[in-house]
Amino acid sequence: MQTRVLIPLEEFPEEGLRLCGEADGALFGVDDTGARSVSPLYYELEAQLYETELVVRGSISATFRLRCDRCLCEFDYTVEPDELTISCDVKGKAVVDITEELREEVLLELPGYPKCEISGLECKINDTIGDFRLDKDPQMGVECPAPSGQSVWDALDQLPSK
Repeated sequence: MQTRVLIPLEEFPEEGLRLCGEADGALFGVDDTGARSVSPLYYELEAQLYETELVVRGSISATFRLRCDRCLCEFDYTVEPDELTISCDVKGKAVVDITEELREEVLLELPGYPKCEISGLECKINDTIGDFRLDKDPQMGVECPAPSGQSVWDALDQLPSK
């Protein structure tokens, strides 16, 4: 499996170039307990050369195993950035490497505080302690009751003490 996404500029077709394939997921450099790559980077790209500028458009995706910040369970999450467009200066180059640009697009889409719900799963914390779903109505102020009629702080009282 390739580790770089390269676009050759020699004999570049006037109508553009279509690139489809996958690159090794190790290119993301993400492999810790909170997030790690579990699939290659899949791409379908269209490249067009305009004098000294290369414009690349298309779609990319990659799957990561994330750990929920609430319940610490792991879940898979697929990143698929919308409307990918990359522009590169190609003056004096024979080959353009767009690997870093694709890597950045994917990593910017990873959630800063992953929750099970972003993957369509129900977080175990919601079942055992209280209702902390991402899609519930926002509560204004500390004293607002949770949807169940309890105080939002009641969940803390249910945690085991040392």
